[in-house]
Amino acid sequence: MKSKKTAAGKGAARISRALPATLFAVLVLAGCADGVVQPSQRPTLTPARFSDLPGWSLDQQAEAVAALRRSCPHLSNGEGTRILTSAGEIRTSAEAWRRVCVAALGISRDNHSAARSFFEHNFDVLAVSAPGTDGKFTGYYEPVVRGSRVPSRRFTIPVYRRPPDLEANKPYLTRTEIESGALRGRGLELAYVDDAIGLFEMQVQGSGRIALAEGGVMRVGFDGSNNQPYTALGRVLVEEGALPEDQATWPAIRNWLQENPAKAREAMRKNERYIFFKDTRGEGAIGAQGVTLTSGRSMAVDPAYVPYGLPVYIDTTRPAWRRPGQTVLFRRLMVAQDTGSAIKGPVRGDVFFGAGSAAADSAGRMNSPGRWWILLPKEDLTDDH
Repeated sequence: MKSKKTAAGKGAARISRALPATLFAVLVLAGCADGVVQPSQRPTLTPARFSDLPGWSLDQQAEAVAALRRSCPHLSNGEGTRILTSAGEIRTSAEAWRRVCVAALGISRDNHSAARSFFEHNFDVLAVSAPGTDGKFTGYYEPVVRGSRVPSRRFTIPVYRRPPDLEANKPYLTRTEIESGALRGRGLELAYVDDAIGLFEMQVQGSGRIALAEGGVMRVGFDGSNNQPYTALGRVLVEEGALPEDQATWPAIRNWLQENPAKAREAMRKNERYIFFKDTRGEGAIGAQGVTLTSGRSMAVDPAYVPYGLPVYIDTTRPAWRRPGQTVLFRRLMVAQDTGSAIKGPVRGDVFFGAGSAAADSAGRMNSPGRWWILLPKEDLTDDH
C-alpha cells in the first residue's frame, strides 16, 4: 500500500501547469455556458487525506456508491473529466473511471465498511478553496401537486412540455406570456393542476410528482426552460418589504403567497424563467447529468467547476427537523449529478433531499456555510500491490 504522504504527493503531481488556449476554449464551451471562468475565479485544490474529512468514518458510504454507479455509464464511456484550477488543469481518464466503476459493482448497498475502503483505495482527496468565496449549501426536493391528465373545473392550470420551436440559449416567451395563454391550443399540455403556487414550486425545484385524479402518480422532470432570466422570489419579497431577509425561506415564501393571493401571481411573474417538463415514466427525479437522483446523496453543482459524476465530500449543517432555528451537522459523501440556475461558484452545492414533508422542510430552510473536498480516481495503482 502506498503511504498517505505518497498519495498526497501523487495528487499534487496531477495538476498540469500549462493549459493550451485551444483546449481552454473547448472547456469553456463544454462546461461554462454562461461565460468564461476567469483565472481569478478558479479554485485552489490542495491534496488531503481521508483522515482530514470530518465525520468520514461515521458516514454510510455504500449509499454514495449506489449513486455513483448511476453516473458510471457517462463517466466510463466519455472522454474523462477535466477541472480548471488556479494551477492549471486536472484530467481524469475514462479508463480510470471504468476501473473504479467496475470495482464499485462489488459493493453491496449495506456494506459501508467495504464502501469506505473502496473510496480510500481508489481515490485521491483534494480540498477545494477559492479566495473571496465562502462555501454555501442549500437544498431542493420533489414537490407533490394534485392534478389530472385532462382539464376540468378543478384542474385548470396547464403543465407544459417542451415546445418544438424552443431553441437552445435563445430567449423564448416570458412567464407572463405563457401564463396568459401564448401556448394554448398547441397540444403541449402534459397535465393540468389546481395549484399555481405548487406548479411554481415544482418549476423552481426542477422536478416533481403529480398525484393524478385518475389514479397513480406522474413523475415529471426538467425538459428545458424559456431561457429568460431567473429571479429568486425570496429576493423579490425581501426587496419589497414583504419578508425580512433572515426569514426568506421557502416555507415562509409559500405561506406569504397563500396568504396574499391577490399579490401572489404578480410576485411570481417577476421570475421570468419558465420550466418545461417531461413525463419521466416513474424513474424518479432526473438530474442534469441524465441520471436518476438519489435522496440525500445527489447534489446540484456548478459544472463549470465540478464535472458531473464526481464524488464530493461536504462538511456543513442542515435544519433540524421540527426544531426551528436549530441545525445539525451534515457531513457526507455526495455525487455531483445536477445543476440549477442559482447554483454558481466553485464551492456551491444544492442537496437533493427527495420527496415528502421532511424533505420539503429541510430543503426549504437550508442555507448553510460549509466546505468540501472532491474525490478523483487514482490513475495508477501499480504501486498499491
